[in-house]
Amino acid sequence: MSIRKNFTLPDDLAKKLEEMAKRDGKKQSQIIQEMIKKRIKEEEKEKKLKSLHSLKGILTGKIPQDITIQTIMSEKNV
Repeated sequence: MSIRKNFTLPDDLAKKLEEMAKRDGKKQSQIIQEMIKKRIKEEEKEKKLKSLHSLKGILTGKIPQDITIQTIMSEKNV
């Protein structure tokens, strides 16, 4: 389903949009959709990174420093 939206652009941006669409062989609405999708993807990535950074240090002191993946795997295979 598509919803029609009407909005205005300054002359310089409207001209750039027209040039981009012509250069890429796309409709202006496709160019705008791609830009919005890209922005959404970037914001979602940033949100995930912030969540990941909030976990930094949460396991500090919980796992001994001399424990490595290799020692865990070797103990598992015994």
